[in-house]
Amino acid sequence: MIPELPATMSAEILLKENAELRMRVACLEERCRELEEKVGKNSQNSSKPPSSDGYQKPCKNSNSPDHSDDLSADKGTDPSDEKPNPKSLRQSSGNKAGGKKGHQGTCLKQVDIPDYIEYLPVKECNKCQASLLDSEPVKYIERQVFEPGRPGEFEVTAHRAEVKICTCGCRNQAEFPEGVTAAAQYGSATQAMANTISCLLSACQSILILSIK
Repeated sequence: MIPELPATMSAEILLKENAELRMRVACLEERCRELEEKVGKNSQNSSKPPSSDGYQKPCKNSNSPDHSDDLSADKGTDPSDEKPNPKSLRQSSGNKAGGKKGHQGTCLKQVDIPDYIEYLPVKECNKCQASLLDSEPVKYIERQVFEPGRPGEFEVTAHRAEVKICTCGCRNQAEFPEGVTAAAQYGSATQAMANTISCLLSACQSILILSIK
């Protein structure tokens, strides 16, 4: 059993924890306020150069409502009618998206000598359930999986599925492991590593943008 604390001691602990939580909340609120100020700064309301604004240029009249009213009165226009600044000055080339005719694409290809080989046998006919253990396969269908190995290299596992013909004429092929669907593909560990690196790069990019602002 956990011994019960005296009421005075429990009150002191709660007051201490309450004070610590209030201090932590105050620090977080101050940090949020600083970040909001950094995000809201641009070349119009701070000493930042115009080149730091990127494609989304701030409107010159957005931070000075008094002057915008005077200008709109002089020109006889409504500030709400102003067109937003373009996000990009890039013009369309008129070409279709994707690879052009004659372009040789690149993709993951099988290797001649894999590091590991796993044979997937056919034990019985799918149609008549006759045993095919003693039957010779007519061919093998191979699919390779690339997983991280030594630094800068991959370890390739070749899954070779047997194909056998039963006396009843049924063609039988061994099933590949779950997730092995392409002739050459990256494995689950490689995909997880790529996702982790992508998340880290996104986080670093966000931190860099905030530091610049």
